Amino acid sequence: MKLMEGKKGVIFGVSNTHGIAYGIAKQLFEAGAEIAFTYAGEVMEKRVRPIAESMNAKIIMNCD
Repeated sequence: MKLMEGKKGVIFGVSNTHGIAYGIAKQLFEAGAEIAFTYAGEVMEKRVRPIAESMNAKIIMNCD
């Protein structure tokens, strides 16, 4: 069993694969957590959605 298996969380602030928010999301995902991602506006959705989908996110939604 992974450390975060069965845990759920929301990640705010992911905009690319170089930031702290991405690093946190990646570590949580690798530890077994289920993550929901948010983005602020249509432009950010284009950046966040591929990252979120790569981590099998079930929830990807606008949060402005």
